[in-house]
This record gives sequence, C-alpha cells and structure tokens, in this order.
Amino acid sequence: MSILERLPHANVKRLEFGRGIADNIGSQFGRYIVTTMAIPWGLVSQRIGAPPVHFIDVQDMDLERAQALEAAAPACDTVVAIGGGQSMDMGKYIAWKRGIPLVNIPTIVSTNAYVTQAVGVRNRGKVEYIGEVTPELVIVDYDLIRTAPPELNIAGCGDILSIHTASFDWHLAYAAGREPRGYFPAAVERARALVERLDNAASEIRALSDEGIHTIVECYLEINDICIPLGHYRAEEGPEHFFAYNEEYLTRRTFVHGWIVGLGIQLMSQLQDNNPAAIVAIMDRLGLPHTPRANGLTRVDVIHALETLRDRTLADERWYGIIHERDITPEFIEQVTGGLEYADQEMN
Repeated sequence: MSILERLPHANVKRLEFGRGIADNIGSQFGRYIVTTMAIPWGLVSQRIGAPPVHFIDVQDMDLERAQALEAAAPACDTVVAIGGGQSMDMGKYIAWKRGIPLVNIPTIVSTNAYVTQAVGVRNRGKVEYIGEVTPELVIVDYDLIRTAPPELNIAGCGDILSIHTASFDWHLAYAAGREPRGYFPAAVERARALVERLDNAASEIRALSDEGIHTIVECYLEINDICIPLGHYRAEEGPEHFFAYNEEYLTRRTFVHGWIVGLGIQLMSQLQDNNPAAIVAIMDRLGLPHTPRANGLTRVDVIHALETLRDRTLADERWYGIIHERDITPEFIEQVTGGLEYADQEMN
C-alpha cells in the first residue's frame, strides 16, 4: 500500500520520492509560472528543462504584496512552487485564486507548507491562514533537498515536535470546558506517536539520509491525515506557535520557523510542567537549533515576548490553553530565561 493510499487525507494527489527526479520535468507543466527565490531557482533552473512563462521572486508573504504579484502574473496552465515555505505559500495563493493546478518542488523541508492546504500570509503584522489548496504533485528530490544547509532541513522537525505542547493544551482546554471542537484521544495518541517516530529516526534525520528526509515528509503527511478530517490543527499548533508569532510581531522579523517554534516548545513545556527535559533532549538529538542565540534573540527579546504573550494571544483570539490558565510571572520568566544562550552574549 502506498503512502497516499494509507493516508487518504494527506492533501497530496500525487507524490514522488527519489534522487534527481526534478530534472527535465518542465515540459510536463504546459505554460507555467514559477514562484521561488534566488537560491532555490539557481539550483533548479538549469535542470528543470522547459522554462516558465513567468518568474515570481518571493520576498515575503505580505497579503497585499501577494495580491499584487498574482494580479500582475500572466495566464498560465500550472503554477510550480520551488523552494521553501514562502515560495510554497505564494504558489498556493496563485493556485487558490485562479483554480489552477499546483506542483510543489521543495528544495528544503524546513516547513510543511508544501503539503498543507492553507496559505500562510502576514496581514498587518498578524499571521493568518487563508484559502484551501491540494497540490496535484509534490516532488521530493533527495539530492535537491540535501543542497540546503542541514540545520535548515532539520528545522522541519519543529512543526512535528510541537505536538508535545499543542496536544497538551488541547486536553487542558477540553478538561476546562473551553474546547468547542471536542477532544479525540485516538487522534492525540496517533499524533504523539510522531514525536517518538522522529526521535527513533534521529540519527537518519541528523544525517539527512534518504530515510531521514522521507521520515520528515511522511510525518507531515500523517499530521494532515489526522487533522484535516477534524477541521483544525489543534494537535500540532498551540502555545509554542503563539510564542513564535508574538516574537515575529514584536521584532518584525521572519525567523526560521522550526527554530523559533523549538524555542517556544522549550519555554511553553516549562509553563505546562510538561516534561520539558525530555522534549529538549529530543530536539538536541535531532540537531534542531532552538536557543535564543540560534534565533538571533537577546534576553530582552525573549522576556518581552513572554511578558506580552497572554495579551497577544487574547488579541489574536488564539485557542484556549496554558497561556490563559497560568500567569507568566516575573519569577517564571527569570527561571526559564536564565541560563539560555542569547545573541548578545559573549561565547565562552
């Protein structure tokens, strides 16, 4: 049985894994638009074969800019997204707006954008998810993905490890009578098993072997298969993401998503009293950067994000959880921020 037969809600119509399989495929797409960035396009442009009719250099996913780029693009048969998260989101946006086929060729597996339905945008500084798209084809070329720095590919583990804190919050909200979507233990058990699966494959993932890359991708597909029938990603998105969104809002910066989510997992698992040492140990075995230093954050940045986290979570109407239940006190902030490595510290 194939992956897509086993996972009918994976949100991919056709999936190909292999080495060198992105070569000479441009002729399959008719008149196509490419959404990408300079580095991934440099890797793919000489091997894809037939060229696109239009090239969109994605700078960010500001909603107004995305609208303008889509409006300026010519008519086409297919949109081909090449690169990482923002390239995928721009491709999904155009495919959604025009109702045309989407092909995703990730050159990095740092986020799950190449298999998710929604388009991630920034609307006046706030992260929002709009639209609904299923790619016709996702091409996972192991050789192409290994051209990205290993620590960026390993960042893809962040949106799987977030199950540790997100699923805790889901149960907490249900127990408090604050979960209108209900609670499904079987879905949570299945999701939590993916964290264990990553840990079991840590050496392959850290080495970025074919098996390691395949594991990351398959875990993302399984998250879709769990969450899409439920109509939400409660098992995977929780306080760790809300912390990350608040840092983005406060600093007006874009982070490596899995790294900043990793920091959120470390901090929010402590707020939850949810076995923080174990999940940090898994991140370290995988080689997932998650320190403030890795994210370019000072202690002041982290403290400010924690101090304002409840207000931002309430303002953004995020899901109920530990941020609502437990006060983030000065004592807690002092405890969790002490001993971390920061961007403005001297290296010993």
